[in-house]
Amino acid sequence: MKPCIYPALAGFLLTLLLAGCAGTNSTREGGGKAGSTQVYPISMEDATLIMRDAMEKEFPDERIEDIFTPYRGYKAKIRFLLDIDVITVYAVPAQGRGPDGKSVEGLAFETHHSGTYPLGGIPKAKAVFNRVVESANRVADALPRM
Repeated sequence: MKPCIYPALAGFLLTLLLAGCAGTNSTREGGGKAGSTQVYPISMEDATLIMRDAMEKEFPDERIEDIFTPYRGYKAKIRFLLDIDVITVYAVPAQGRGPDGKSVEGLAFETHHSGTYPLGGIPKAKAVFNRVVESANRVADALPRM
């Protein structure tokens, strides 16, 4: 008698469907479009405006939540059927190297996605990250990280 593989296959596919996926784009770790570690000598107020604007443009119809820990930022959800991915953007305090070689206080940015909808979450997190980096570059020149 042949064993039925359908229940095993269905279980495997269900596990894949329910298994979460997570990833990060960061100016402090060299990830994302920027391609190098970057610190922006901007205020937290400027950073929150930049992050909020990027999230509002990428999630025009979704609720955007404030985040205060572990760093200041925002999060929103992207949904497809039963799947959800949470996209988070943070401003992380960091030290940059100024033109004179001295340490400069600033902020690095990170986007993170996690959930069961990586096909939507990964491109959305990258889009938020790219918007944040583009806006931050308009406000101040990026500095290399110390």
